[in-house]
Amino acid sequence: MRKLFIGALALSLTAAAQTTSPTPQRSVTATGNATISATPDKAMLDLGVTTQASTAQAAATQNATQVSSVIAALEGVLGATASIKTVSYSLTPVYNNTYVNQNPTIVGYSATNIVEATITDLTLIGKSIDASIAAGANNVNGITFGLQNPDPVTAQALKAAAASALTQAGAIASGLNVTLGGVLQANQVVTYTPVYVGIANAGAASTPVQPGNLQIQASVTVQVAISQ
Repeated sequence: MRKLFIGALALSLTAAAQTTSPTPQRSVTATGNATISATPDKAMLDLGVTTQASTAQAAATQNATQVSSVIAALEGVLGATASIKTVSYSLTPVYNNTYVNQNPTIVGYSATNIVEATITDLTLIGKSIDASIAAGANNVNGITFGLQNPDPVTAQALKAAAASALTQAGAIASGLNVTLGGVLQANQVVTYTPVYVGIANAGAASTPVQPGNLQIQASVTVQVAISQ
């Protein structure tokens, strides 16, 4: 009798839960997109020095001397408090050209040190490149343009995308001859990618740099209730 009572109680609770399940809210879902252009106000300049010598110590020492001169040149253009940091360093053996079935022979060593300088006065980019090359830089990997604070532009893109989503939802509702209520849910995706620019003619009399514009893309998907 006890087992039968428990089973009956469980059946009763299950039936009660099924009868109290809420009716799904009728809704319309729509997606809006927006793209905002922005002028960059920050640049990350990657450049450095590659040196070769017969020994690893000689290659590293020569490299350190040249990189110190490059950093000093950058600080001379950007100021002593400029943000300059090492982003990569390598010291590798250099092998001679070998023939098939012959073991390679080490003939020297190569050291490479790449630094990244953050520049907020974009008029100084070309001058920074020229001064670095004059000081001994022989690697100019390129420039990445971005924004010091992307939040205001991101908010602008999201606002435009949300307005577009609501407009699309309204058009759907009009086509279905229904009236919309409040927004039940909203999801967003923002794409902000700094722009990389290679430097093809670094070391010219005055290296020209044109940053162009950045693109901030936003997508907002809304679920809006149908009131009637």
